[in-house]
Amino acid sequence: MSNEEIIRAFHLMWDNFPEAVMITQKSREIIAVNNKAAEFGLKPGIKCSSIGKPENHKGCQCNQAVDTGEPVFCTYEGNFGKAYGFWIPISEKPEWVIHFGVGYAFEYPKISRGKAATKMESIHGLTKGTELEPLMAAMAQGEANGVMMYYALARLAKEQGLDDVAATFIESANQEAVHAGFYATLNGKYPKDFWALVKGIAQAEYKGEASIKALADKVRAAGFDKAADEMEIFAKQEGHHGVVIDEILKKYAPKTSAPAQKTFVCSVCGYEHVGDAPPATCPICGQPSSVFKEKV
Repeated sequence: MSNEEIIRAFHLMWDNFPEAVMITQKSREIIAVNNKAAEFGLKPGIKCSSIGKPENHKGCQCNQAVDTGEPVFCTYEGNFGKAYGFWIPISEKPEWVIHFGVGYAFEYPKISRGKAATKMESIHGLTKGTELEPLMAAMAQGEANGVMMYYALARLAKEQGLDDVAATFIESANQEAVHAGFYATLNGKYPKDFWALVKGIAQAEYKGEASIKALADKVRAAGFDKAADEMEIFAKQEGHHGVVIDEILKKYAPKTSAPAQKTFVCSVCGYEHVGDAPPATCPICGQPSSVFKEKV
């Protein structure tokens, strides 16, 4: 990968991370920063060692990460108590490392081991079957469209070098996503017992990796290499979604011995539905039941 491709991939992966993240090198010169790091005044071209007091950098493990080619971490006192610093070499560019801290700029919720987590009061289906249902459906769709719009605007702002504007649009997009989920839950759009749905989503994510990679190949063949590079990253992310969802299923999904049922696969996105008949519409891509095929 070229330097530009590595930096582009860095922004795709890290710009929305709640902690400051940067690419730096052994000289301590900063190569790229995410949105949170930019808020702290970090920017490409300066040395990270010039930020703050010299004693704050005594525990820096950048040299060790570069010299060994292995990730390194340390613990220190952050703004919210114990924090962790990481230096991760980039395989395609071994003299560059991704550096970030966990617990420095963001306060994570405390988890009490061995105790039941506090449950949120349910709003599931409160407006379903009422005169408010079509209004909530319209709100959910409008907010979902807003997510797409704001992320597109953020992309356009970044292309013009307006990183602060892009960060504002990304924040708005994240909030719109929360709003869309809220209205969808009010209408009971997705089942409260969601494990069967989640299992089907995992299969769609795995299929998404292959289909997006195939689409990226077509985009590359059309001469749009930079767009294809990003789409190949998206494809890998889709596959990773399937992996982490499977991990969630193994850890939390209830073990049932339900009688064998038919499985219907959406021919568009790969979502798998278990039941006597396919759903009226695919919960992922919205296609009608006619696109579902029974899995043999």
